[in-house]
Amino acid sequence: MIINKLNSRRIPFIVFSLYCLVSLSSATLLWKYSYQQLTHSSQKQLELFSRHLEGKLERFAYIPQLLSRQSLMVNALQTPNNTALREIINRHLDTTNQIIGASDTYLLNIQGTTIASSNWLLERSFVGKNFSFRPYFQEAMNGKKGDYFALGSTSSKRGYYYSFPVKYAGEVIGVVVVKMDVSSIEKDWIGKPQHFLVTDPNGVVFISTQETWLFQSLSVLSEAIQDEIKQEWRYLGKHIEVLPFDGKFDQSSSLIRFSLDGKFPRYYLALTKKYVKAGWNIRIFVPTKSITYSIVILLILLTLLFILLYLILILFAQRQMRNDEKERLQAKAKQQLEFQVMQRTSALHAEINERHKTELALKNIQKELIQAAKLAVLGQLSASISHELNNPLAAIRSYADNALIFLERSKIAKVSSNLIRITLLTDRMATISAQLKAFARKSDGVMTVIALQPVLLASFELVKPQLKASKVKLVLKLPSNNILVKAEPIQLEQIFVNILSNAIQAMHDSDIKNIDVTLSTSQYQALVEVCDTGPGIAESDIGQLFEPFFTTKETGLGLGLSISQQIINSMNGHLWAKNKENFGAIFSISLPLQQNQELK
Repeated sequence: MIINKLNSRRIPFIVFSLYCLVSLSSATLLWKYSYQQLTHSSQKQLELFSRHLEGKLERFAYIPQLLSRQSLMVNALQTPNNTALREIINRHLDTTNQIIGASDTYLLNIQGTTIASSNWLLERSFVGKNFSFRPYFQEAMNGKKGDYFALGSTSSKRGYYYSFPVKYAGEVIGVVVVKMDVSSIEKDWIGKPQHFLVTDPNGVVFISTQETWLFQSLSVLSEAIQDEIKQEWRYLGKHIEVLPFDGKFDQSSSLIRFSLDGKFPRYYLALTKKYVKAGWNIRIFVPTKSITYSIVILLILLTLLFILLYLILILFAQRQMRNDEKERLQAKAKQQLEFQVMQRTSALHAEINERHKTELALKNIQKELIQAAKLAVLGQLSASISHELNNPLAAIRSYADNALIFLERSKIAKVSSNLIRITLLTDRMATISAQLKAFARKSDGVMTVIALQPVLLASFELVKPQLKASKVKLVLKLPSNNILVKAEPIQLEQIFVNILSNAIQAMHDSDIKNIDVTLSTSQYQALVEVCDTGPGIAESDIGQLFEPFFTTKETGLGLGLSISQQIINSMNGHLWAKNKENFGAIFSISLPLQQNQELK
């Protein structure tokens, strides 16, 4: 691979060289693109400001001409001593000034003295003031329309003056002047990120959204121009200082620098448009810090990207150097691992064989426990079964003795009767023996679909001697139709016998000894309930009733109910116990119903 061929010591030099090349080209392209976009958007802003300025100025351009044609102006100039007429003309100019929204409107005689003004009632009233030094007055006296920018000699406010001669009989007898407040042009543009300014032909700023730039020039003024400005009294003798700009202002678009002592320089994109009518230059200064920020962000991202690239290359190179070492170690470890696997495999085979033997032994022990529990139940039934067998044996002996006597006396009919009775008694004993044999044999553990009624009846037959000996009444409530479940019949019979035997023993001291066995079904379950009339189960014993080796009997092993529950669980059923409301206990067994299947 290429990385493998590179010397790791050369990677920093290669990455740094590539970083410098990419950063320089990316920053240059971004600067050109952003500068072009900023120039385009700023040009639109300059056009808007220029139209705004022209609109403001043209609004008042023809007002003096209209006022000069009013006979009221001519009469006021012809009769300057008529105080009533002067009162009327003052009010008329005030009303006109308010309507047009001008700063001031006033009337001058041929000497340049104000005879009437819209501000006649104010302290700064123009009435009586002489403005013959103003160029706008001089142009009007020459019969021309005059316009001029200057600071007001009375108000010291910036104003743009429009003048027009008042003529009578072909001669100029006075001048009408309308003053516009220049600050109204700026107020709609203050607060924008761009700076707008207007300079006179000498480069002096007289309109600007930056107040600190007013009455300062963009370049150094010669002494002759300084003297000319003072003689015109346009800026009321203010000393014109130079703004700390460095750049070419004679171009329509340029990049300039603004430097103040002790501060970092700021760079602006400067666009200029000529206002030919007045000889002004309308300019817009746009900060380039947005471009600078974009380039800084780009360089930061590129730096992070190349740092990441450098780290990846170093990491990859180190990995490649470690691969050979790993391969050598892996080859050596592979041999050791194969040997260990062989040893471990042999040990696992031995462990698996041992586990199989253990599981088989556990299953055998479980079967033996089940068989032991079954034999324990048989032991509990032995007394009653012995009694059940002794009675037929005694009867057989009696019938046999009688038969011998009847045979000696040749009473063959009676002998035959006794023999028939002996046969019936032996059949009864054979039935009991067969039931005990079937109950005692080991289960094969194979579950089949069986009917519950025969199993319950067989269990009843097994405990019948015990019921008779204990004088317990058992009532079976079985439905007529077969209730089918999937179970192992011998194990299920053992569970029923165990529960019935427990119920019989629990009622040993009870006055009423009844057992009700009920078989019912729900939608999916078959339910067998065994209810006794004994004292019930102690509340402290219910929780541990089915735990191994727990018993309340003096001679019990505590395995019967535990094994019964395990067997029922293996048949996907449930075994539980609870007390009846009055007295006695209920043991319940539920098993899943089997439908549409034939009995085995």
